[in-house]
Amino acid sequence: MAQDAGEIRYLLDRAAIQDVLARYFQGIDRCDPDQVRSCFTDDVQAHYDERPPIRGIKELMAGFRTFQRRKEGTMKITTHFMGNLNIRLIRGDMAETETNAIAFLVDPDDRVNMRSLRYIDRLRRDGDGWKICDRVHTLDWSCCLPANFVRPWQQRVSELPLGKG
Repeated sequence: MAQDAGEIRYLLDRAAIQDVLARYFQGIDRCDPDQVRSCFTDDVQAHYDERPPIRGIKELMAGFRTFQRRKEGTMKITTHFMGNLNIRLIRGDMAETETNAIAFLVDPDDRVNMRSLRYIDRLRRDGDGWKICDRVHTLDWSCCLPANFVRPWQQRVSELPLGKG
């Protein structure tokens, strides 16, 4: 019975960890800083490609280029697709993951910048659940193509017949 309880705990932790990562990508694409913020610890450390290391949630949130570009109008919409997720370790209240993702970033001229990203994360469980406490973000490759069709998320949602039916 104890082994069964351990296996169930492991599966619940895996699901919760995957949910944190999916919530992060959704928050980025919805341009929702509060949702993104909820995925990280206050003392987060992050390393994004060639930028200097980031320490603390305030610095992390201030450095998200997606939020800055959307505010400036230099980016129309983003879509992050979470691909392979490898949960390398779950031990007590610590976990390590590696996630591959493809990001589609559409600029005001309807050009799509596609990027293959890799996130190597350490997560910590606290009273609010699992959160990312250390992140290494790398860009594996990128390319730029014209978009054939662009409709931002806010526009699509406003057109849905919510609550009808």
